[in-house]
Amino acid sequence: MLDNVRVKDLYITIDDYPNVSLDAPIGHAIQIMHHVLGDKKKYRNILVLDDDDHLQGYLSLRDLIRAVGPDYLHKRQPDVKGHQPFNVQGFSQDLTSLSLFWENDFTARLHKELKKPVREYMTLMEDRVLLEDHISKCMYLMLLHDVLVLPVVENGQVIGVIRQVDLFERIAVSVEKVWLHKHKEEES
Repeated sequence: MLDNVRVKDLYITIDDYPNVSLDAPIGHAIQIMHHVLGDKKKYRNILVLDDDDHLQGYLSLRDLIRAVGPDYLHKRQPDVKGHQPFNVQGFSQDLTSLSLFWENDFTARLHKELKKPVREYMTLMEDRVLLEDHISKCMYLMLLHDVLVLPVVENGQVIGVIRQVDLFERIAVSVEKVWLHKHKEEES
């Protein structure tokens, strides 16, 4: 069932994926994300492209929330997924009380952050997969590097992306077929 599933069977072309430019303001990216969240394709990320339409990274819901959050929780530069850009080691107390400092003038601070470029908050994408790669390679890279999206490359050019949600959908369909068949046999 899953033994022959390749990237080419699941990827989304780069032209069909929501995207934003490196220098677009965070406010614009939030607006795009808000509109695509309800899409039947289950978009949870926005691709970030440079002026030549080359893929540079992506913005997740977490990246966008972090962008409008307190300065001490911001990324210091674009980074790979899973790396925390701040250091709270050595603190033994509950750090949630720090949110009280941000509570005052929240709206004004939020609007100030909306003008900053997405390049400061995006998640970089270091790994690449090919159209003929098996989905197990995608799963491995996504789990290893804690990313939600992988660029799909053909002839050295990024032509699309493969998403964690699409891998899950394909796996779930396969599991349901086996699960249902097994349970029907047990009931007989």
